[in-house]
Amino acid sequence: MRNIFVGFLLSFIPLFSFAQAQAEIELAQSSSFTGDQYYNYNFGATFVNSRKYVDFTVTSVGDEPLQLQKLLIAGGFVWDAQTNCPDLLPVGQKCTVRTFFWPREKKIYSGRLYIVFAHGRSIINLGGRGI
Repeated sequence: MRNIFVGFLLSFIPLFSFAQAQAEIELAQSSSFTGDQYYNYNFGATFVNSRKYVDFTVTSVGDEPLQLQKLLIAGGFVWDAQTNCPDLLPVGQKCTVRTFFWPREKKIYSGRLYIVFAHGRSIINLGGRGI
């Protein structure tokens, strides 16, 4: 009976340790576009030492390819980001920026994701709470 109970508990670990959400960001790119675009995303309550991620989809629209120069994240070691975006994203194509939240303590966290393009930036204010 004990082995069944342990197996039952272990089957739920992935649900709590690695949750996913989806978000869409659509960016217009042309030679006349300059400036920053601001977004907000809150990961909500997350168990300490477990991880959540969200996929931000970047879409190249307009009349020129989207030129990605840099991907930066600020706010401490609880945030991380990865991308499959090429340096030059053709018009009509999409790529993903996966952003992770991994709280180490029971408290409120904030961070910022910077996606830097040739003619501007997308800045995503991040929030979450460790429970």
